[in-house]
Amino acid sequence: MGLFGDKTASWFQRGNRVLVNGVSSGFRYWGDDATVVIERGQGAYIFDMDGKRYIDYHLGFGPVILGHGHPAVAAAVAEAAGEGTTFAMTTRREIEAAEKVKEAVGYIEAMRFTNTGTEATLHAIRLARAATGREVIVKFEGAYHGAHDYVLFSTSGAVVSHLGSRRSPLPLQSSSGIPEAVRAMVRTVPFNDLDAMELLLRTDGHHVAALLVEPMLGNFFGLVPQPGYLEGLRRLADEHGCLLIFDEVKTGFRVALGGAEELFGVSPDLGTFAKAMGNGFPVAAVGGRQAVMDVWAGGGVTQAGTYSGNALSAAAAAATIDVLATGEPYAAIEKTGSALLDGLVRICADHGVPAQGVGHPSMVGLFLGEAPPRDFRDVVNHDEDLYGRVVMGMIRRGVFPVDDAREPMFLSAAHTDEDIATTLTAFEDALVEELG
Repeated sequence: MGLFGDKTASWFQRGNRVLVNGVSSGFRYWGDDATVVIERGQGAYIFDMDGKRYIDYHLGFGPVILGHGHPAVAAAVAEAAGEGTTFAMTTRREIEAAEKVKEAVGYIEAMRFTNTGTEATLHAIRLARAATGREVIVKFEGAYHGAHDYVLFSTSGAVVSHLGSRRSPLPLQSSSGIPEAVRAMVRTVPFNDLDAMELLLRTDGHHVAALLVEPMLGNFFGLVPQPGYLEGLRRLADEHGCLLIFDEVKTGFRVALGGAEELFGVSPDLGTFAKAMGNGFPVAAVGGRQAVMDVWAGGGVTQAGTYSGNALSAAAAAATIDVLATGEPYAAIEKTGSALLDGLVRICADHGVPAQGVGHPSMVGLFLGEAPPRDFRDVVNHDEDLYGRVVMGMIRRGVFPVDDAREPMFLSAAHTDEDIATTLTAFEDALVEELG
């Protein structure tokens, strides 16, 4: 028996005849009997083709910060659509949206729009290489920065035993089809380990263009940096003449209006943004210090995109930021997200299941283990099988997280106290069912 109803299953089969595995992104395929087809979303809820409603903690893997179909965003996009969408010229809406982004994020002195997080990190890496005259990029184990070749190493799906020693990590390729030569341009280190970073830069720093870091590991429970860690990366980047890039595709406009800088008090040279900036519309950006961004202004460094800054995306970004700037969405998420995280941990304790609350109220992670994780290598201590079975039980009960705990449960301003109570009941019932 499949996870979903007959109509949803039938629609999946229909999709499977025209889309590879019935999906347009590999992460959406859960198997022929467990891949959902969605009819619509409203607020904190999604509805499958059978009309069954779920409390949504996917939120599109994080973009939907205000709730599905938010009226202000929908109205702004509809108005823009009636006036033309793509011109291959700068538009009023694009300028207005950029002004709002710059005002919100303290370290952005100049910026350009792109369309996706993958595009944003790709352009930021090229910009960093051009600005420094160096080629090597350092990324962190367990971090995901999009689907281009230079960042698909040692991501959250990596097998820990294949990562090598902490003193000399091995960049583990995450996909076939990546040229072997690319590996020479990438170094990997464990997150939250300044000693490992210092050792790498001491031996290889003269080749390093940038440290590319998620300030919180968005594909690993929303893991936060230990006190002083981001400050240490800032210091080491300055000492070795490389750039510090914050990949804020998940943290940007989600953890705070000013993103990771507001939350942690550390400023990078460059930042990449997407997801929550447009409440689900495809909009992204690269921004940072004027001196670095001006490398684009001088010419000779390619950054382009037919749909970059298009009217629909710009309208969505401007409307989303306007609502976020009131502070009300963040206050709502702080309340509901904290209640969810505390409740999940309490329920586990009540039933003798070791569990650790990880992340942030807007990105809730539940690590089923005896001690909190410090870095990606601690994933071996998480009870992945139990978590996955419990999530399937929650989905059957109308609550929809991602089946892999490494992807956090995302909160929106539309989630209510009642939604949290329902979610905790579903979690406890599913957990008791699995524990027998």
